[in-house]
Amino acid sequence: MMNNSFMWPGRLCDNPAHDLITAYLVIDIQKNPQWAEELLRKTREVKSGRIPSWERIGNAYWLRLFPDHVEIEEDYAEESGEAVRISINDFEAAVAAWYELCR
Repeated sequence: MMNNSFMWPGRLCDNPAHDLITAYLVIDIQKNPQWAEELLRKTREVKSGRIPSWERIGNAYWLRLFPDHVEIEEDYAEESGEAVRISINDFEAAVAAWYELCR
């Protein structure tokens, strides 16, 4: 897919979880600054404990945020994929970089 098209501090090339974050941002958040800002805000609210969790069903993925991790699940095939668990810190770094790119 777009394995190396988007970089952020800490991005590991050819890392399946990081590739999934990139795919999620490109396909579901797109270059929409409002969506990117909301995602960054919600990620930080969940990470800090202000809200216990948050989820978003997008065009192709189902995202669930928890205080210590994120789950991204493919939601575009007839049968849903298996959720991939990712560090919320990795996800937050990627979303912050994506938001800067969209602004």
